[in-house]
Amino acid sequence: MKKNDKIALRQKSTDELQAALRETQQKLAESRVRFSNGALKDSSVFKKLRYQISLITALINQK
Repeated sequence: MKKNDKIALRQKSTDELQAALRETQQKLAESRVRFSNGALKDSSVFKKLRYQISLITALINQK
């Protein structure tokens, strides 16, 4: 995640962050299914998505 993405997340409202959190969690679930089916070979996606989820959750808690 780039610095500009983090700044953009910090400027969003709580409702927008909630929507982004749901979307990211959905992407993580879809990636897990694709990985188990063998369609996804790169497992680093999981770490990146979990980091995004934790960042969004921290921002929601701060607000």
